Amino acid sequence: MLIAASLALNAQDFEVPKDYRLVDGEDYAPYEQDIIHCVDWLINTPLNEQTEKRADANKFLLQWLTGSPDVQIEIKPEIVTFLSTTPDLLMIFMGGWAKYSLKTKKFDDKINGTLKGIESVIEFYQKNRGFLKKDKHVEKYIKMQEKGKLTEYVEKNA
Repeated sequence: MLIAASLALNAQDFEVPKDYRLVDGEDYAPYEQDIIHCVDWLINTPLNEQTEKRADANKFLLQWLTGSPDVQIEIKPEIVTFLSTTPDLLMIFMGGWAKYSLKTKKFDDKINGTLKGIESVIEFYQKNRGFLKKDKHVEKYIKMQEKGKLTEYVEKNA
């Protein structure tokens, strides 16, 4: 319980880096912890709070992901089924995958990267049900997760 409280506190304390520089390959590693905290903050902060900071955090995350020499995320239509109905979830998916990759240093693990991305989407979706339209694609993932079938689905489709 103490660890969960500590993680939530770190996520609340997240500040988008000012004047960050993402040009060369070596520019990305110093921001890895910031990316992990950014993803936690995006997932744990209600969608209707701190909207300007959310936009800045999404921008930072996207710029980092676009040029990162290590973290490579694959967006497959069979997996990111919610893109057309709830596009806000794409950043959460990519963030969850990036966080997994950075914490484990397993940059080629598409199965678990995909799984962590979907699990992040589920967590965010459940925390923000009051601010998001019902999404049948995410609801399907929630049911799969509850039945213990999500990993199997990802293994077949990732």
